Amino acid sequence: MHARSHMPITRSRNKPAVMQKNPAARKRRAVMADTDSVSSHLCRETLERLGFDIERVDSGIAALVAARGCLPDLILMDFQLRDVSAGEAIGWLRSHRELKVVPVVVVGVTEESKLSMKELPAIVGLGKPLSQAALEKAVRGLCG
Repeated sequence: MHARSHMPITRSRNKPAVMQKNPAARKRRAVMADTDSVSSHLCRETLERLGFDIERVDSGIAALVAARGCLPDLILMDFQLRDVSAGEAIGWLRSHRELKVVPVVVVGVTEESKLSMKELPAIVGLGKPLSQAALEKAVRGLCG
């Protein structure tokens, strides 16, 4: 038996056998709460390239509602949202049993805030200007 036997093999008359991805496998989901359109574009492109379906919202309250609705694999948010700070939004998320282990990436944090975030599990703070490489490294570190 082959190591990849869980994946169906399709054969075509004139083509070699091809391994198919499991059609039942779901895409990873992310909730993205942002207010900065420049960073937003970079974040969206990076997450999509890493295989995430993205639900975009524009506030901390909307992020909580969206996360409760879809139980995402990742939450990405600006440090300062239009209604609350990222710290308040994370507090709300961590108070819900299903969401307390969801990894969070916070964009636009200060150096001082990064130090306090180091103590929190499954949270990474990134400064601005945001680089695609830093975001990708953070997401891969949290989500694999």
